[in-house]
Amino acid sequence: MKRKEFRELVPVEEARRIINSLQVRPEKESSALENAYGKILAEEIVTEINVPSFPRATMDGYAVRAEDTYACSETEPVKLKLLGNIPAGSDARFTVSTGEAVEIATGAPVPEGADAVVMVEYSSEENGTVLISRPVTEGENIMKAGSDILKGERVLRRGRKLGTREIGVLASIGKKEVPVLRLPVGIISTGDELVNPGENLARGKVYDANSYTLYAGVQECGAFPLLYGIVMDDEIVMRKALETAVSECALILTSGSTSSGAGDVMYRIIDEAGETLAHGINIKPGKPVVIGVIKGVPIIGLPGNPSSALLIFNEFVAPFLRKSLGAEVGIRKTEAGILSTTLRSEGRQQLLPVGLVRGRVYPADRGSGAITSLSEADGFIEIPPETEFMEAGTPVEVTLFGEVEKPDLLIAGGFCPGLDVLEDLTGLRFRTLYTGSSGGFSVIAAGTADIAGVNMPSRYSEGRKETLPGEILYNTPTIENMGLSRVVLIKGYRREVGLLVKQDSQISGLESLPGKRLINRNRGSGTRAILEMKIEELAEKKGISKKELTESVPGYGSGAKSEVAVCEAVLSGKADAGVGIRNCAEKNNDLKFVKFAEEEYDFLIRKEVLDIPEVKKFLQVLNSAEFASKLPIGLQVYERTGEIIPFE
Repeated sequence: MKRKEFRELVPVEEARRIINSLQVRPEKESSALENAYGKILAEEIVTEINVPSFPRATMDGYAVRAEDTYACSETEPVKLKLLGNIPAGSDARFTVSTGEAVEIATGAPVPEGADAVVMVEYSSEENGTVLISRPVTEGENIMKAGSDILKGERVLRRGRKLGTREIGVLASIGKKEVPVLRLPVGIISTGDELVNPGENLARGKVYDANSYTLYAGVQECGAFPLLYGIVMDDEIVMRKALETAVSECALILTSGSTSSGAGDVMYRIIDEAGETLAHGINIKPGKPVVIGVIKGVPIIGLPGNPSSALLIFNEFVAPFLRKSLGAEVGIRKTEAGILSTTLRSEGRQQLLPVGLVRGRVYPADRGSGAITSLSEADGFIEIPPETEFMEAGTPVEVTLFGEVEKPDLLIAGGFCPGLDVLEDLTGLRFRTLYTGSSGGFSVIAAGTADIAGVNMPSRYSEGRKETLPGEILYNTPTIENMGLSRVVLIKGYRREVGLLVKQDSQISGLESLPGKRLINRNRGSGTRAILEMKIEELAEKKGISKKELTESVPGYGSGAKSEVAVCEAVLSGKADAGVGIRNCAEKNNDLKFVKFAEEEYDFLIRKEVLDIPEVKKFLQVLNSAEFASKLPIGLQVYERTGEIIPFE
């Protein structure tokens, strides 16, 4: 048989262009959760429940009213009446009033009236009475409903590969069936010298490694590998195997029979049955590669040498598969990083979940029972028991959780649906830490986050002698002490703020609130801050004190940590009105929105990251017409969007 020389070797970038131009179309299918590992999400996942769905205890102890414990001490414990016991999983219902307590287990629902849990170590029982020897603060040892995952929150993005963390998140929000992408990839190993692992190895034979390395590689990318076994160097048999694979697959990978030897016929079969796009790449090792198409199905013929085949697969095919599935994932096991914040150890061997952003390592542990300790972590660092603390700037090695999609930007601060729009339009991956606006100031000042979304309006900012035109300035205790001289303010967009009420409610504005039950936002949130200002203005208008006005509104002193919690309180009838942004009401037909103000949702950005490509892309999209057109109802850009204001 006449030898056929390689056609003109194509440069590496040309080979990459040819492969990336191939058309493969993944199919959408539903997968049972237990079978979804390693697959690629076909749709974004938005949770329909809060996690946890009820306020739960994070410690064994006693559910109490925090104010009942303020005066206690080890020498003078407070005595509380014991009402009963709530084990984990129980639906027992109690109402805790002043002077009462309920024994509670870790994970059990916190009873009505209780706002803290005293650890069992600081308590004792005698004759139906609980003795508390250490005070607790409101919210201590309690995980509030939705504090881990909020109802309506996008927990996983389309194109995310489902690993152990993602499977756990899906299970925690009750997903049994998962929409995934199916991209069938056929794998054929050719060669008379090949035998299957487990068979006797005769002289001149070698085990088929390529079928299994490629199978694992395809699976690792999130595609669906189909093994067609070993095919002899027989043109008729090889053609038949290809015909079968073409009818069943979106892409076919072969190995062997691609060079210019007399027995290498793959390129000839592709020539006869379809079209050869390239034969040979100018790379070492891995030169003998065939790229072609038969009946619209791409075929990539890899070298028979296992190391060469795997090199070409990793360099060209794996990125193409991940791109086709919308999952551009790197494959690494460990990565060096630098701590972005000081850590204190627990005095014992510790595996701390951490996130990675451009080499900076930050803690991602959100406490006992939080599934997001895994879903928001990229890996973990090991802290030896003899280490008391680790200073910011310390080099660390992160053990990655398999394949990870490390975020491009770490964003903290108040929740806003506009961030989802920014993430989608930039094509960047955000890691979002919903700390609230006040928490956003602290995190950005500490240098942990790149960007903080904040909405903390004030009439006048400490340290300024004049206001900027048309701007509600930001009030921080001491700008210099918080490190905000190293930060700039980027003007964002306006949000409509108002009351969330039922559709049949007669509440028409803040003037209607006296005598009505209100569910307010937590202290430190920008939404609560703007309500405080409007209530002060209303009190002045009525000629009464602010205290007199707020005391006429039951629940004014409450503090929900999320707008989801606000909506649920109103829908359940626990409150007549709640405070939130318009977008929350738009998502729920049973609620209507009564506007009382507008606020500006802005961004704090550390000066040192202003010129990195990711932040430049963020700012470019923030200033784009496309972003303005895709903002949800109740959010809008304005003439100052994108303006940079230093805190100096």
